[in-house]
Amino acid sequence: MRSTSSARGSVFAAVLMLAMATASVPSARAQTHYFHKGTFAMAGGVNAPVGEVNPYLNSSGTIYFGGGKNLNRANALMIEYTHNWLAVAPEVIDRAQNDSTTFENVHASLWSVNLNLLHRFNPDTDVVPWITFGGGYYKRNILLTQNALVYYPPIFDPWWGWIDGGWGPGEAVTGQHTSTGFGFNVGGGIDLAMEGGASLFLEARYHMAFMNGVDMQLIPIMAGVRW
Repeated sequence: MRSTSSARGSVFAAVLMLAMATASVPSARAQTHYFHKGTFAMAGGVNAPVGEVNPYLNSSGTIYFGGGKNLNRANALMIEYTHNWLAVAPEVIDRAQNDSTTFENVHASLWSVNLNLLHRFNPDTDVVPWITFGGGYYKRNILLTQNALVYYPPIFDPWWGWIDGGWGPGEAVTGQHTSTGFGFNVGGGIDLAMEGGASLFLEARYHMAFMNGVDMQLIPIMAGVRW
C-alpha cells in the first residue's frame, strides 16, 4: 500500500507541475538559447524509489544542475549533477533498532555526476519535446544519529568578538555507511518558451546505479529553467 500511495503522489506532482508550467508560458516565442554555444539548466522536484529499494524508501526531494555545449540546435552534450534526498521508511528504522545499535534519525542521500546526450525534436517550435540518456558516477550516503548534548567550541565573530562555547542540544553520529558505483539514466521532457529566450522545462528521469548490497533505482520528476 505504501508503494502505491508513493507512486500516486509522484504522478499527482508531475501533473500539477505540468499544469502550472503550461499556465505560465507566454504566447509563441522562439527557443533562442538553442543558438548559444553553451547551455545551462537547474531544476527541483520529487523522486520516487522503484525496484528493490521501493520497500525501504518513501518519496523525497531532488535538485539538479547541468551545463554543457549545444552541438547544434537539436543536440546538446551535458554534464549533470543530481542530488536525491532519500526518506527511509519509518518501519525500516523500527526494524533496524536493536540493543547494540541505537539511533533516532536517519539521513540518507544519493548524488551523481553524469555525462548525457540530449536530443530535441522540432527545435524550431515553442513546445519542444526531448529525450536524454547517459551514465556516470553515483554515491549513496547513510548517516545514523541520536539526539544528544553536543559541545560547541567558542568562535570569533568580527562584529561580536569571541562567543563562548558550551553544551547544547544536537545530534551525535552513531553510524554511517557509504557506497559508490557507476550507473546510467534515461528520460525525457519538454521545453516551454519563456520571456528572454530561456525555457521552462519538465522532465521525468530513470536512474539505475549498480552498488554493493542493494542497487539504487529512482525516478525523479522535476521542473526547472534552461538557458
